[in-house]
Parts: sequence; structure tokens; C-alpha cells
Amino acid sequence: MITGSKGRAHSEMKVIDEQSRPILARGVRLQNDATTGEPLLLFPEGVLYLSASARDIVTRCNGQASAAAIISALAAEYEVDSETLHRDVLDCLGDLHQRKLVLFLT
Repeated sequence: MITGSKGRAHSEMKVIDEQSRPILARGVRLQNDATTGEPLLLFPEGVLYLSASARDIVTRCNGQASAAAIISALAAEYEVDSETLHRDVLDCLGDLHQRKLVLFLT
């Protein structure tokens, strides 16, 4: 893990934990497809269509909420066991991070 000044984004962060504070990378926007209404991320190199649950995760990636806070908020909305939710949220954030669509603030 890269260390640095407080509030600084790190695109090379390897470990995503419950204290990670995700934020959309520069140039990435959450929108709905104009034709289908499906949620998607627009970024300079393309488009990524999202599932409804991925959209619910991404809408909370504001740099303020920790992964733990996102998991807690989603637990109130979804009827799924906490272990599955925890794994799914961290997997989603990890995938978006690998695609350089989400960064983490420290």
C-alpha cells in the first residue's frame, strides 16, 4: 500500500479494506443510458454497463464514505447475508479499481 498525505487519492493501492474511501476517477461519470435507462459509467476510453447493485455501490463512491459505510448502507437495502455483501462490495470496488475507474482516498 502506498502511504501519503491525508485525503490524497492513490491509484496504485493494492489492498482494499473497510476503511478505504472510494471515489470515481477523474473523467468518470455515472449516467443512465439514454435509450435503455441502464446504469453505466462513462470514461474517456469507453463505457461500462453496470448491474443495479453495482450502481448502488458506485453512487456511494464519493470519497467520504468508507467501504464499511457503503456495506452498512447496502445491508439496510438488500436482503443478503453480511458475508456475501461484504465480499461482493469489495470485489466490485476491486474490479473498478483495476479498470482505473475508482480510486481510494487515505
